[in-house]
Amino acid sequence: MKLVHFSWCSVISLSFTLAVHPADDISYNYWDMGVSLSDQDSEYLSDEVNFFGDINVSKNLYRNWSQNNQFGVHFWADFTQSRDLSDDSAYKLTLLRTFAGLGAHYSTEKFSTYFRIGKGGSAAKFKTTSTRPSRPIVIGGGGADIFAPPISIFDSNRPPSPNTYTNEENGTVGKIGIRYRMTEQYQIGASVQWADMDSCRTELSAYIQRDFENAPFNANTTFSPLGGGVMSLKVEATTDNTKSSVGLSLVYSF
Repeated sequence: MKLVHFSWCSVISLSFTLAVHPADDISYNYWDMGVSLSDQDSEYLSDEVNFFGDINVSKNLYRNWSQNNQFGVHFWADFTQSRDLSDDSAYKLTLLRTFAGLGAHYSTEKFSTYFRIGKGGSAAKFKTTSTRPSRPIVIGGGGADIFAPPISIFDSNRPPSPNTYTNEENGTVGKIGIRYRMTEQYQIGASVQWADMDSCRTELSAYIQRDFENAPFNANTTFSPLGGGVMSLKVEATTDNTKSSVGLSLVYSF
């Protein structure tokens, strides 16, 4: 999807001039990479429990301090890729979701709140296999379910495999959330995300994060050297109109 290329180009084009992030700060400079176990709900999926890979990125664009308070604007992008969701041997199904946009945040010493707005897209990719379907399925009207496979997959005269078909949808995405620093090492948060897409409407999530401040992570990239930061483990639970999930991720805040 064009949105994928746009999102990655936006991340790459940002300046990666990094500052050391104190362990007790609530940072909006971070990379969050992990995996979640999700129960995906759809009329066309019966073996919905699967693993999803997630990458979440946030980068400060502007910050203004006033004593112990901070106001800022940040870029954000979320990427989610599933494994094979299909229980039909006639095709493999994967789901890619991408979101990207701008956010504004306000932080005190222990508490932070943020609002985000952007664009999002979902792409359900169907790849046929060498196995022929035993019989066609009935596709419901309306086309609202992104997981409804194209009827051509079940055509007995379909071209030799593999062939790829994609159902796509795009829309506006918004998110509002809070973050709270419980102690120097623990952070919790919750958020509500909404979108005007059939496969992703209103999503509720909550997380707890454990920072390892005594084990700073250092690395180099082709963009610029990464300075000292804080590595964390995060456990997050999410539910929306299409799925429920629990995930574990590694967070690098700088």
